[in-house]
Amino acid sequence: MQPSQPRSRSTRKLLPIAAALALSLSACGGGGGTAQINPVAANTTLKGAVIDAPIANAAVTFTTVAPMGQPGSVVVGTATADASGNYTVQATLPNTSAPLFANATSPDGQVVLTAYLGTSSAVLAAGSLTSANLPNLVISQVTTAALAVYIASGGSYANLTPALYAALLSQHHDDILALSAAIKAVADGYCARPAHYHDTEDMAHDIAKQGLSNNAASALNSASTTLGSSCDGNLKSLMQYISSDERWAPELDLGDVLEQGAPAVAPGTYSLQGVLAQSGMSALPMLPTPPASTASAASIPTQTRTLPPGILNTLVSVDANGNLSSADGSGNVTGVIVGNLMTLTVNDGQGNTYVLAGEAGLLPSGFVVGGTAPAPSPSVPASSASSTASVPSASVGYGLRMGGRTQSGGVLTRFDAVLVPQNSEPGWAQIAQYSSQRSDGVNCGSNSGMFGVRLMGTGATVGGLVLGACVMPQTAGLDLSQALPSGNGHHYSDDDFKPGASVGFSNFSLNNTRTAPYILKAPSVTITQSNPSGKSSTFTGQMYYVMGAKDMIYSTATPASNGLFVMNENPLDTLQENSAHQDH
Repeated sequence: MQPSQPRSRSTRKLLPIAAALALSLSACGGGGGTAQINPVAANTTLKGAVIDAPIANAAVTFTTVAPMGQPGSVVVGTATADASGNYTVQATLPNTSAPLFANATSPDGQVVLTAYLGTSSAVLAAGSLTSANLPNLVISQVTTAALAVYIASGGSYANLTPALYAALLSQHHDDILALSAAIKAVADGYCARPAHYHDTEDMAHDIAKQGLSNNAASALNSASTTLGSSCDGNLKSLMQYISSDERWAPELDLGDVLEQGAPAVAPGTYSLQGVLAQSGMSALPMLPTPPASTASAASIPTQTRTLPPGILNTLVSVDANGNLSSADGSGNVTGVIVGNLMTLTVNDGQGNTYVLAGEAGLLPSGFVVGGTAPAPSPSVPASSASSTASVPSASVGYGLRMGGRTQSGGVLTRFDAVLVPQNSEPGWAQIAQYSSQRSDGVNCGSNSGMFGVRLMGTGATVGGLVLGACVMPQTAGLDLSQALPSGNGHHYSDDDFKPGASVGFSNFSLNNTRTAPYILKAPSVTITQSNPSGKSSTFTGQMYYVMGAKDMIYSTATPASNGLFVMNENPLDTLQENSAHQDH
């Protein structure tokens, strides 16, 4: 890569927050190693799993202040995972704001994973929890990657807060995803871990350090350099695998958020508009061949026939308890919303049934215009609805970011969607009012209302290709043009797997339709990758975008593929947990 600005492009907002918090937090422990259980605490039960693939008999340790083995860390609970990687920990948690971590080590010591769970006092107050309430109780490559990127960005474990973690997930989405793929590649045996690393955590921290401190690199470029070019194909596929999996999609957006109490979506009837994009990879268990590691059993991304993206456009009802169902009683869509965490079962009418999970968050003000206010479902008494969540105004809508799989075949699938009032219209042109907030270092000149977006490709076809796009909101959608080079080189319009290569695309317009106006589509987008040797590759496909999504879906017919171009925080993809504060 040839970055125009330091890779701290994504940390300018994150690090000042960390510095400010450091001033307000009291010192928490010191010295080295891990202390014993803190006696000034209360008990709670926490249930989760250790999964990149399930790690049988993993040693699970809960600590406060810092992960296990780090200076100041305090052990508050231990357990051993069962044969499926599941664990139950009886933890003794202090009623303080100290950060809480879950740590897991495989029996052979080669795989070490860590997760941030929020503040100890918040988890203690919530009582017994499972991963259905706290996604990061699944200790995984995603949670481990997030913490490695946080430390590489200059963060301190003792000062980590939910606000900082939310900013981390939003501003470093591409780095966390790339590093997650590298950890999974090694832990599951697709790629060999370099011998000088003691375990996966050691490797992850070094990849993150090199990728974020070197202006000529990224986490993905650093991972490719560390694991060797023979691993590049696995990294491309695994990034999309992770984004499309219902276990890890929530962790990429709201892993440390305690999902309890009233559902984020108010009761009523909504229009559900979304795009289902099959990855072509199966999540059914299959051992890698040949294994590069004996760390864990693998779920290799087996290629299957890839269907073109499917459009879902239907009405659904949500009751005051968060139960969601098809408004026409067909049962084609059913689900549950707990806080901001949503699970869905969707029949697409084409013979495919999907099981999905992910985040539901509020779209920003102005993104939804008019429409019929979603009155509470007739099956729910008005008094019941008002006691749990207020009836929304007609301008309130929700973005859904979900992953899952088909019930038949286990084909991993990304689902980007919205829940919006009936007869409402998307305020695409209103996005321009947020154009000054963030451009991720992409140079778009001084055009008013235009902003930059860095799009990193995932999947076998476009994995590693990085587009620098300038976005101009329009009434019917978005116009995208190629970004200008920056004065000191640029960290976009390149290939993270092939330093020196350049990547460009034909300018295109993403336009909506009257039947599903929150879904945008460009019928033909050409992407060209040119190597220094003069050899080039060209792809032509369709691009899809759903309001509020953190990715654009790129579908090609030859080869048949649905890739994802993922984004860091920008005016398009900011959601809120509720009307009071920003989420991811």
